[in-house]
Formats: sequence, C-alpha cells, structure tokens
Amino acid sequence: MDYQKYRQSLNQKLAKKVQCELADFREDILSKSPQEIYDAAYQIILKSDIAECLFEADYSPQAAKALMKSPNLLQDIYEEWLGREDSHMDELRQTIADFKSYMVKTEKILSGKER
Repeated sequence: MDYQKYRQSLNQKLAKKVQCELADFREDILSKSPQEIYDAAYQIILKSDIAECLFEADYSPQAAKALMKSPNLLQDIYEEWLGREDSHMDELRQTIADFKSYMVKTEKILSGKER
C-alpha cells in the first residue's frame, strides 16, 4: 500500500471511530429527560463541531494513530476545550463590542448626526 492510500485508510478509520462515538453520545443524550438534554445543549453542539473538524481534517498517519488511541476522543477534546473556554468568551465579548459599535454608528448615520 502506498503512503497516500495508507494515510487515507487511517483517516477513514479515525472518521469511523469519531462517527461511532458521536452516535453513542447521541443515543445516550436522547435517553435523557428534556431538562437534561437542555442542560447538555452546549456539550451537544461542541461535540458535533469537534466531530466536524475531525471529519474535515487530513492527518498524517502518525497523528491519526495517536488520536485513535484516545478511549473517547470526543470527550477528551471536549474536556480540553472546556479548559480553554476563556478564549471563546473573549471572542464572544469582542463580537458583541464590534456589533454594538456598528449599531451605534449606523444609528448616528441614520439619524443624520454623522456623515
């Protein structure tokens, strides 16, 4: 097997692992009460986003093998993300500040107070 086929094969195995983990997670979540599902909304979105990122990636064989060694890759990456969540909140605060500035400027232009 040539390198590209080997690489593709490992990335497909990784994608299958992630797909199975996501399906198991989904099945577990759907067995919960509506309140528990609501409480897990952030986790549901993040794990889906993590899976999408992993599906889109093209990892080296070494990286794909390393990632597949995680017993629960989605959960492990999710927990890693939670440790870095401050950057997400900083980005959100900046987006809100930028949008506020845009709205204030738009309002001034529309009211004729700025040209």
